[in-house]
Amino acid sequence: MIIKKYIFISLCLSFALHAEIIKHEISSPKNYEYPLRELCETMGSKNNELISANSLLEVDCMGKIFKAIDFCLKKLPLEKGLTRGITRAIVEEKNKKVTCETASSITLTISCDARNIKYCYDSHKGCEELKKIYAYQMEVVHASVLEKKINCYFSKHIEESLNEL
Repeated sequence: MIIKKYIFISLCLSFALHAEIIKHEISSPKNYEYPLRELCETMGSKNNELISANSLLEVDCMGKIFKAIDFCLKKLPLEKGLTRGITRAIVEEKNKKVTCETASSITLTISCDARNIKYCYDSHKGCEELKKIYAYQMEVVHASVLEKKINCYFSKHIEESLNEL
């Protein structure tokens, strides 16, 4: 009986430690998909017989590790005439591809639970950290913590948008 209670308490605690994304809205999303081989070739790796996902963010090209976001930045310079930026890059091992995601803006709300509390002490710093994950090439336009939730709004850099007018 004690073992059952211990397992139940452990399960409850493990569920409590997982992040809860309450809102993740992407305005005008556009995804570009490329085979992992193209990432390796673009990043300068030759003889790519063995290519694999090192993680959701990195690719192993015959022992050389490359970040997917660096590939996306190289492959997709800022789109002229549009207020879009690269938001993130995701490596998909199953489909052997990398997806570069662009958007005009992103709204993100995350609960300030045990796992995410570090983002919630200072909303601007927290959103700057979350930007590295969800909105790479954008800037924080709004940051707030309300009702135990951090709210971030990201958009393309203001100067770039004004230069395109």
